[in-house]
Parts: sequence; structure tokens; C-alpha cells
Amino acid sequence: MTHPDPSGATERQIAIDAEHFAVRFWVPVLALIFAVVVHFVAAALVGQLLEDTSPLCLVLPLDVLAFVGGSFALERLLKRHAPRRRSATLTEQALIVNDRRRSPACVTRIDWERTVNVKSWRFVVRRRTRIPKGWYCMALQLLQDDDDVILYTFMPPQEAEQVPGYGSFTRLRPRKETLSNTDLNAAAEQRRLLLLEDRRWEDGAEISADDFRAVLALVRHFVPGWG
Repeated sequence: MTHPDPSGATERQIAIDAEHFAVRFWVPVLALIFAVVVHFVAAALVGQLLEDTSPLCLVLPLDVLAFVGGSFALERLLKRHAPRRRSATLTEQALIVNDRRRSPACVTRIDWERTVNVKSWRFVVRRRTRIPKGWYCMALQLLQDDDDVILYTFMPPQEAEQVPGYGSFTRLRPRKETLSNTDLNAAAEQRRLLLLEDRRWEDGAEISADDFRAVLALVRHFVPGWG
């Protein structure tokens, strides 16, 4: 029997790793090259037009604008067109993840009509990188037989706490705190989550917050007792 899709779409294409390494590497490199080119062109033009004015007074602010504007434009362009090796399709029947990083490509399918085991956890980002400090990482493992998928996203706290099923995301505690915990059951659960977190770090699939919410809508609909 086919159930209605709670996310409101019969099929949803999900981009994985939009912030993958190639984008993070090439954006600043290309933006810097663009800014250098703008610098020399602008300095030459200013030198010709305003002979009594130091080109640096006018060109340096333009350099900053060129780097910032170039970074923004290049990031949008590369995110849209740079090849990604993983993608997913979400339907009311299954979540299908295609991984083309290997040869042959690996396809993982999680069928909603069959039993799905779910583990979900969250933690606060403590250091500012490309993710603002204080945001939440929300992570989800879907396990079916020998197949599993780990999905995650980042959200500001006020947005994360409004996610349906937020209460089912276990707070991942620092490793030192886990070792000193005298509650054996809680400590064992934290150790299991820490192992999953290691896997998320190494090979988890980062998706957008909207796509993450769409996955959660189907998990809540098809997995009894979750969320």
C-alpha cells in the first residue's frame, strides 16, 4: 500500500556535499586570482587617468570588494556546477543514495515499508569554521539490514529546536564527560553515538536543512515511535 508523502513531493532530488572539498579549496584561490587581476587593471587605469593621485588609495578598497564579491559569485557558481560524487533521491517508497566515488558506483536503498532502525544525535559547533560557532549539527543514521546511511546538516539553535522530532536527537556529550559518567546505560549510549559520530565525520552525507527536514518527515511517518 502506498502512503501519502508527508513532505509534499512524490520525488525529491537531494544534493550531497554541496560544500565539498573542491568548492572550499577553489573559491578562495580563484577569488584571490580575480582580485589580483582587478588590482593591476584598476591600478593601470587610475595611473593613466589620475596622474597626481596614488593608485593605492583607490585600488585597495576595490581589491577588497573584488575578493568578497568574487568569492560570493564563485561559490554560487561552483556549488551549482561543480561535479559531486554523491546524490540521493527521496520518495515515499525509499531513500536511495548513489555514491560514485567508487567504481562501480554503490547504491544504498532504505525502503520505508520495511523495518528501519534510527539513531539520531546532535551537538553544538564549538569552533567557527565555515559553520558559525554555536550552530547545531543534526545527524541521523538509517539502518536497514546491512545497509545504512548517515545524513547530517547544520542549523542555528532556534531553527534546530523547532525541527519536528527534535526531542529524539540525543545530545552528544564531550568524550571526557562520557568517560566520567557513572550512569552505565547513558555512558554506553554515548559510546555508541561517539562511534557513529566518527563515521559521520569520515563519511557522512551532508545535506541542506530543507532536505534534512524532508527526510525527517518520512522517518516520522514510517518509523513507529520515532519523533
